Amino acid sequence: MPYPARTDRAAIVAAAIAVLDEHGLDDVSLRAIAARLDIRQPALYHHFASKSQLLDAVADAILAQRHSDRLPTAGEHWDQFVTRNARSLRQAMLSIRDGGRLIASSGSRSPQLVAAIAQVNLLESGGFTPEDAILTLIAVARYTIGSVIEQQSARDGGDIVIETERTDTAAQRFIESVRRVVELGQDHEFETGLAALLRGFAPTAPARRP
Repeated sequence: MPYPARTDRAAIVAAAIAVLDEHGLDDVSLRAIAARLDIRQPALYHHFASKSQLLDAVADAILAQRHSDRLPTAGEHWDQFVTRNARSLRQAMLSIRDGGRLIASSGSRSPQLVAAIAQVNLLESGGFTPEDAILTLIAVARYTIGSVIEQQSARDGGDIVIETERTDTAAQRFIESVRRVVELGQDHEFETGLAALLRGFAPTAPARRP
């Protein structure tokens, strides 16, 4: 779909997202974005000083538009929210080609402040210290981003290929177990790992009443 000859930030970011989704992160260039907008490349520099600055804006836009579950709801338990938030982040990254790599490599570690305060407050109400709440959220985000990068980068469509000439019972039993895991799918893999990760976190103080 051609874009009009506009050079406002929103149009540039939208064009960059389209180029990313069509060609992948490695082939996103200012030249390709300018061509999609039918403008000269120097016009982009009025809004973005560099490609990395533009990619930061692209990452922010994707999360703002597609990562919808950033805020706790009234009465929500901390682990229910963290699970819902991780699923939302994962789906946002999976919705765009190389989304995991983009989010991992773009922007600073500074969170969106309003959402971050609400998230930490929820975990504190569940008995976490502020520091442990932040570390828990970081760990879950890193697991989520890493799993998406692996899923989007995997060869064989994420299949687990076992190359062996063994026909003994142990090998065949293992291969059959792997086949069942593959059939369960990558959503199930993610959910199993996320649940195991959350079981490892525990508040160190009694939960406080809202």
